[in-house]
Amino acid sequence: MVLDMEDGDVKMAQVKVKNKEPSALYAALKSTWLAFCASSSIHGLKYTQDRETNKIVRFIWMLITLIMFICAISMVYTFYMSYRSNPTRMNVEKDHAPIDSLVFPAVTICTETLYNIQKAKSYIGTLKLPPDTNTSMIMAVLPTYFGFISDDYTYATEDIVLLQNLIDVNNISTLTFMQNLQWNCSDIFFRCRFMWRIVDCRTIIEVSRTYYGYCCSFNLNQPGLNYTAKTTHAGLFDGLSLILYYNDSDYGELGLYSDGFKVLLSENDGYPSASSLIKFTPLKQETFLGVRPVETYCSSAVKALSIDERQCVLPDEFPLKHFEKYVGNNCILECRVETTLKMCGCITYFFYANHTHERICAIKDIPCLLANFTALVGRYRKDQCYCPNSCESIQYNVELTSAELQIDIPTVDKF
Repeated sequence: MVLDMEDGDVKMAQVKVKNKEPSALYAALKSTWLAFCASSSIHGLKYTQDRETNKIVRFIWMLITLIMFICAISMVYTFYMSYRSNPTRMNVEKDHAPIDSLVFPAVTICTETLYNIQKAKSYIGTLKLPPDTNTSMIMAVLPTYFGFISDDYTYATEDIVLLQNLIDVNNISTLTFMQNLQWNCSDIFFRCRFMWRIVDCRTIIEVSRTYYGYCCSFNLNQPGLNYTAKTTHAGLFDGLSLILYYNDSDYGELGLYSDGFKVLLSENDGYPSASSLIKFTPLKQETFLGVRPVETYCSSAVKALSIDERQCVLPDEFPLKHFEKYVGNNCILECRVETTLKMCGCITYFFYANHTHERICAIKDIPCLLANFTALVGRYRKDQCYCPNSCESIQYNVELTSAELQIDIPTVDKF
């Protein structure tokens, strides 16, 4: 409206306002959207722009379409957050790889009886015996120290007291006592061959600490052992061949109803335990173990991620007090050691390492170990410790074949 004051007269003029023309971009987007709705295969989308459809129906379809778009955005967000929480993925790089690029697994041989009868009698004969006892009485209670390893049996209090008195009278440690009862590896290894070469077993087999007490190991990386990280090739004769026997016709109580040996296969840095891959080889049998390793390793990009992002740890990122290297099995055993310290105030002799200063469990501690054995081995979740996954590991799949050993059959194998 325009007001023009002239000579006292008021004149009025009508002004018409023109509608603003839509921008070319808006028009292009609108026409594109309408064309998309008309030709889209998304169910119901074309009804949102169909002018021949009732307005209520169009509104309902618009609402449904909007909800679907919101759900799609929510799904994309969920996938994104899932990736952020676990940004790594595992790929099979190749099904076959050169065996000589991997270290030969640690092989541990354990007897089914913890001590050599002849050696035990000879050693006890050098000790001062408690009053009113003799060697036969001491030999009868020697199986009491199975209580360090298993809760399968209960032991009379007087047997525990007698064995503890023997140690106290001679002023020796439990560790010294057990070391003098252990099997010598030369008493169970008759002949050894590695990569076609017959070798002196004493050069490749050494006494090791295991969950089953003292055993004999090859290629095991453990403090005090001469670890050589040996590698080999595929094939029967390029592997490890052993002739095992008991150099004692009168061996002690067996852990099974069969006489033979436990064969434990584990990672070289892993502590041989019940979590290792275990096979049993009986006496007078020829046993073949075919090992197929599966290696898992990390790329440099995965190693650069934080522990929370990759959800696994490298060997140097989770130090253990009682074991040199971190592998999942060692962490579980670390939990057992710490639980034993907490409940009984000591560690069992086969977990003892020179760099620790905890008290070694004595024979008199066996009742405490047996009473708390369920908690010590973590049979229930509440007793288990936090052990993160290992980023890099080697798993072994083993196939075992055995047959009766017939040494009188002629063979081209000079072993």
